[in-house]
Amino acid sequence: MADWRKELQPASFRGVPFEVLNESSPFGRRVQVHEFVQRDTPYAEDLGRVTRTFSVTGFVGGDDCFKLRDALMAAVDVPGLGELILPAWGALQVTALPGNVSHARDEGGLVRFDLQFVESGEKGYPIATPATDAQMGMAADDVLDAGSSWFTDAMAQVDAARVNIAAMTGSVAAAYGQVTSTIGSITSTVASATALVDMVLNAPANLLSAVRAGVGSVRGSLQSLDPSGALANLRSAAGGSRRMGSVNPAGGAHTVAAVQAVQELVRHAQLAVALEAGAQVPAQRQAVPADVATPVWQQAVQPVERAQVLYQADVLAGRDVLDAALWDALQGGGGRPPVAVFNALQQARTTARRHMAQAASASVPLVVVTPGAVLPALVLAYRQWGDATRAPEIAQRNRIAHPGFVPPKQLQVARE
Repeated sequence: MADWRKELQPASFRGVPFEVLNESSPFGRRVQVHEFVQRDTPYAEDLGRVTRTFSVTGFVGGDDCFKLRDALMAAVDVPGLGELILPAWGALQVTALPGNVSHARDEGGLVRFDLQFVESGEKGYPIATPATDAQMGMAADDVLDAGSSWFTDAMAQVDAARVNIAAMTGSVAAAYGQVTSTIGSITSTVASATALVDMVLNAPANLLSAVRAGVGSVRGSLQSLDPSGALANLRSAAGGSRRMGSVNPAGGAHTVAAVQAVQELVRHAQLAVALEAGAQVPAQRQAVPADVATPVWQQAVQPVERAQVLYQADVLAGRDVLDAALWDALQGGGGRPPVAVFNALQQARTTARRHMAQAASASVPLVVVTPGAVLPALVLAYRQWGDATRAPEIAQRNRIAHPGFVPPKQLQVARE
């Protein structure tokens, strides 16, 4: 049997030693008892575990007792947490409370202490952190609403009878290609650039409804994508919003106004999709399993399960594409945007920067490694991460022609 005496530890606080006569600490639950009129039984409300305090009666003695006294008092006076070691409790992180020191004539060379300590807890108060992904979704709504209003107001100023249909069809061809690449379902309503022009001139409200419905459908589908798929959609939609094509001024002022209205509607629809895709990029690091290397033979039977994470470089590239697209929209390719549109785009840009910065900090940085010889990708993956099943990751990131023969050159791989 273990001797409890051997488990006792010499007492000290912040490294200053002292002797302990006795120590005590409360335990249990904090309970508030509620008694009600005309009720025989009370209600006991549990308020959580009782705060653990440590009451210590101790002393210092010897020819240098005053020196030891002053050292212990100075340690108690220091603000903040400190390490307390008690014989029966061991090492504790505590905060010192007011204590008491006493001297007695018949105890020359002995200084007694009554000390109080309280266990360390969480510092400060809980701090709410903004849900930047939800803010990205709201920014997508605002951008789409602002673009829709701009389109409606612009078309109200266009005289359809004075629009050059041939010139307009050629000018909106690029915008039509962009909207169909982002919202494939819209082709059931608008089959061609010519049909788009016809709907713009004869039923602009129907076109607006079709675009908004298509954007809503795409945004709904984005929510089921994995992070890498969402990031790919972000880059595609944001990049497409910058390729609206040129406007042929030969068609006349009304033709130019109609083309610009269509382009801005498509631009804002794509930005809404890009912002929604960005909302699906996680801004918090996913749990990663413990770093325990599993034998290769076992990985062949049961692959290592690993939470999917994004590369930091890819997230930053997506952030830059989206930021550039929002900046272009703020410049107003179809003329200076109205105040409401400008404010919506500016707020979306601020929100996107904040969210993508958090997503980048939660993603995995890349490091450069150089193999000493030609090796299979699975060997490099096992050496780098202890997971041979991640060999395709090395081959794809570095565009290796054959994963069985990775050349001895600088390779970009995930740090973890």
